[in-house]
Amino acid sequence: MRPWARYLISRLLFTVINIFLGVSIIFVLLRLLPATAVELRLRHAYSLGMLRYPEEAERLREAWSRFYGIETDPVMQYFELWRRLLTLDFGPSLISFPTPVRTLLMNSLPWTILLLTVSIVVSWSLGTALGIISGSAPNSRVSKLLVGLSSALYPIPYYILGLVLIFTFAYLIPLFPLGGGISVVPPHLTGNPAHDLALILNIIHHAALPSFSLILPMGLGWFFLSAYSSTISGNLEEHIRFARMLGLREGTIRWHHLWGEIRLAQTTLLTLQMSQILGGAVLTEIIFAYPGLGYLVFRAIGVFDYNLLAAVALVSCLVVSLSVLVIDLLTPLLDPRARAD
Repeated sequence: MRPWARYLISRLLFTVINIFLGVSIIFVLLRLLPATAVELRLRHAYSLGMLRYPEEAERLREAWSRFYGIETDPVMQYFELWRRLLTLDFGPSLISFPTPVRTLLMNSLPWTILLLTVSIVVSWSLGTALGIISGSAPNSRVSKLLVGLSSALYPIPYYILGLVLIFTFAYLIPLFPLGGGISVVPPHLTGNPAHDLALILNIIHHAALPSFSLILPMGLGWFFLSAYSSTISGNLEEHIRFARMLGLREGTIRWHHLWGEIRLAQTTLLTLQMSQILGGAVLTEIIFAYPGLGYLVFRAIGVFDYNLLAAVALVSCLVVSLSVLVIDLLTPLLDPRARAD
């Protein structure tokens, strides 16, 4: 078997195992909740005075157990969870009953993908480029300034930075909207060039602050510090020192030699941080009321929408696993050392 085929099969197998473990862990966590979704719904109904007799509660318990697919034994519930994931049939949602959960996911997932794609591409590129520039001249004032700024931004949680950005640039200095994802009517492409251009600019305007709250700690945090430290180490390599002795331009050394030294480490860091990035995006969407999966989860928690919560968890596991697979497949194309291995 050829090396590339063996590598492809190993990555696909790893992804399948990762998804299997992720779904199994989600199933266990859902069963470890202090109360089932049915019990939570019954308590809510009792608090509102909707139930007066035990017979009513029992009928509701049976109906909701069928509704959530938890009226059978745990083994059948586990297979039912897989069936729902493979068919994307999670049943109706309570937050907009009787709209199917799949419809809500399809409406929210593009917003999350847009936010994640822009944030990851910009932060990874910006952090890596600034890390190489700073690491190749660590004693310069710009390098020291960037390292200090990165050290300050790195430990700040996404939601704290998001709140600071909202207060500063949406309240004190109203340059951006307070929240939401779009404010143009109608909120879709119509074929009218003026309206479609205004729609695209409006989406970018609303996505700016949520993206900044992710880009700043990622780009000037993880990715910058990783590229900076890797570049410092790369400066000690013999071929880098020899290139400087030959009098090669610093730009050539940075982008042809030092970039070759650190790109595998940067790609690996991106793979390791995918789940944390998705978690940060979920919190960011809640803070900015951005119409993605995070805001959907926030609404689902308020009404104990078990179907929607399980669906978001499963789809998030699937998205992260497939994203890691894509990065793994791109790694040999980015680094010849990985191709050789």
